[in-house]
Amino acid sequence: MENKAHALATGLFVLLLGAALVAVILWFRDDRGDTQSFTVVARAGVPGLNVKAPVKLRGVQVGKVDTIRFDPAEPRQILVDIEVDSDAPIAPGTQAKLGYQGITGLSFIDLDDGKDPADPKQSVLETRRIPLAPGFLDQLQDVGPKLAASALATMDRIQKVLSDGNQQQLSQTLVQLNEASAELNALVKELRPAAQALPSLVRNADGLMVAGRQTLGSVDTLARQGGALVDEYKGKAAVIDELGDAAAQLQRTLRRLEVSLVGATDRPRQRAVLEDLSQAARALERAAQSIGDQPQSLILGPRPGEPGPGEPGFEAGAKK
Repeated sequence: MENKAHALATGLFVLLLGAALVAVILWFRDDRGDTQSFTVVARAGVPGLNVKAPVKLRGVQVGKVDTIRFDPAEPRQILVDIEVDSDAPIAPGTQAKLGYQGITGLSFIDLDDGKDPADPKQSVLETRRIPLAPGFLDQLQDVGPKLAASALATMDRIQKVLSDGNQQQLSQTLVQLNEASAELNALVKELRPAAQALPSLVRNADGLMVAGRQTLGSVDTLARQGGALVDEYKGKAAVIDELGDAAAQLQRTLRRLEVSLVGATDRPRQRAVLEDLSQAARALERAAQSIGDQPQSLILGPRPGEPGPGEPGFEAGAKK
């Protein structure tokens, strides 16, 4: 009985150990059920990427890395075969990049939907190939030499700017700026009284503008009055012209009357009367002529004559 118990215990141990081995093998195989295969094409290196490394889509693990190999047709390319769950939503324009797991240095495949290709034949679902975008380290490796060259050129320019001659010129420029600043401060101090007096000048200018408007109003009034006087002078000149015409007509009438009264034989008494009438007519004509020449004399009076010898204001050499 004791031998049978030992045999039974040994058999159970072997069965349990076999089951554990199968579980471990299945765990290492990571059997995920139905999968679909894709090939990630890397034109640069894949540092830190190993077989069995996880494949993630938008942060969710959907597969694993199956193999890593060089492309037989183009040795510069690296082909990474991956197994992805059949129900994983792989888009036609999916792209891949390397993601890093903390500070371990290990990397994984990170998939991104990307943009749909213009040509349906270039779809990932048709070619089964997913391009690997350059990672941060690859970009830094490509840009590093350019950054170093740019930094060296910048340092060279800084050294040229900070040369002894440029430093001396910079010092002179600073001194000149200091002097210009002092002169500007002095100018501001000189202009400060003018700025303070500016409001009063503006008020005076406002007063001058008001006075100018009043003066223009007065000039306008004088112009209207002058126009009225001119119209009045024109009316009086017309009356004076009528008086002149009447005087001339009176003189002609008196002449005809004289001829009709005196005839060929003149009588002294009648001739004297007629001469008086003729003189009166001529005086009336001269008065009308004087008023016609100076119509303002009706309002302002006759113009005074030039002073004669012995009178105040007389000048011997003055032209008449």
